[in-house]
Amino acid sequence: MSPVRAIALSGINTATRRLETSASNIANYRSNGALAEGGEPAVYAPLEVQLAAQASGGVSASIAPSARAALLAYDPQASFADARGYVAAPDVDLVRETMELAMASYELAANLAVIRTADDMTRAVLDAWI
Repeated sequence: MSPVRAIALSGINTATRRLETSASNIANYRSNGALAEGGEPAVYAPLEVQLAAQASGGVSASIAPSARAALLAYDPQASFADARGYVAAPDVDLVRETMELAMASYELAANLAVIRTADDMTRAVLDAWI
């Protein structure tokens, strides 16, 4: 595989991780939990993508729990609410997650365009030799 295609493929994998992460965060943004450490149910821990440069070019992406602390939410009807009626809510910003989805969409499109261009250039070189 050519270096150009390998770098573009790493970008596609990164965009895929962004989509997975944002989808999970959006799906679980109302997954409240107990305030007490170790209480049941546990509050959803938002996910984030961590990127690392590869020596050969491109990036590697991994998904890890976010370090953001849970927020305080008032839900006295919850069976796991504390004496004041508060529960822990995940720190998920729907606007940010929507932007992440849009960025991932553009990232996918851009990297696919790179692969198509590399294919067109390879085809043109091969056609010139024949």
